[in-house]
Amino acid sequence: MRTVLEVDGLFDGTTTISDAAIVVDAGEVVWVGKRARAPKTPKGERSRTAAAPGQFAMPGMINCHAHLTFDGSADFEKEARQNETIAALKAFVNGRAAIRAGVTTVRDLGANGTMVIELGRAIEAGTVEGPRILAAGRGITNTGGHGTEIGRVADGPDEVRRATREQIAAGCGVIKFFSTGGVLGEGAGPNLTQYTLEETRAAVEEAHKAGIRITTHAHGAEGMRVAAEAGIDSIEHCTLLDAKTIRVIKEHDVALVPTFSALHAIIDNAAKLPERVMARARDVAAKHHEGVRAAYKAGIRIAAGTDAGTPFNRHARFALELGYLNETGLTKEESLVAATRRSAEVVGREKAGRIAAGSYADIVFLSGDPTKDLEVTLKPTAVWIRGAPVS
Repeated sequence: MRTVLEVDGLFDGTTTISDAAIVVDAGEVVWVGKRARAPKTPKGERSRTAAAPGQFAMPGMINCHAHLTFDGSADFEKEARQNETIAALKAFVNGRAAIRAGVTTVRDLGANGTMVIELGRAIEAGTVEGPRILAAGRGITNTGGHGTEIGRVADGPDEVRRATREQIAAGCGVIKFFSTGGVLGEGAGPNLTQYTLEETRAAVEEAHKAGIRITTHAHGAEGMRVAAEAGIDSIEHCTLLDAKTIRVIKEHDVALVPTFSALHAIIDNAAKLPERVMARARDVAAKHHEGVRAAYKAGIRIAAGTDAGTPFNRHARFALELGYLNETGLTKEESLVAATRRSAEVVGREKAGRIAAGSYADIVFLSGDPTKDLEVTLKPTAVWIRGAPVS
């Protein structure tokens, strides 16, 4: 049965429409536009018209960077050692929290096994309810590198190729690479470049040969440049951008996913975290907004991701990232684009991130207009996915 939803206003991923209608059928949007122009139901088909469960509608949001098996515990290293059963249960619970917060697509960038890949399959099969998931399985890192707690250690081009193929064989929807050290865990620090150009190209070539995108964790400028020159699709965190690195990223048309939420959550909870973590966090946070602002002004594509699951960074608080993007220089509407249409482009899901004929009927309903007040995205009045309301 067709459903016609009437709303006072709608952001379709690109522009805003007032007095709008959305026609949904078989889990997809079949028409959207001015309410007065809504098409008649084809002869022989049934339809119903209803007031939408909110004054305003927007596409389901996309979190380009999350870790569903982590729930924001202060003790990252302990959580990284949890057994697979607990990790799988957390992934389900956190997926539910994300979808209720308006995140209908999640790109999971690293778990200690295939549990999130399997969760994604179960959701698509209708076994359980949850967001659409693109999962990386284990991220690829080097000996002594960042991410070893949940990663696949690989040194040298040949071993990197093998590690990449393993994730593809396991059914991953994206490859996660570690180009530099990081803030959390016992591995290398943020400035260290972990992989050579040849090693990075090996991973990129294997991912692209399989038709899969590859993204990389990178804080340090040199590591970002190596990744961009190797053909990486996107860079996560990108905290230590400089003018030279921005030029290289722009030249290779690499997208950035700044994950401001992760560092903000760490800095805001400094007293509860180890000083080693805080020293690293302060080092990379100092110029984070400034660097991303410069990249944005240079015309580099910016997508939204939070690194949800890291300390005090909850899956249900994705919409905070929109505010951080706005503070960095994006307009409110551009921040919404970053969380919808732009993120859909970055993760490679053309039917997500927009409300248009042929798109997924993944819709977030709000109490007000987010192009005027981003805070309304923090508390959706209702969420639909696959053409039906989330329970």
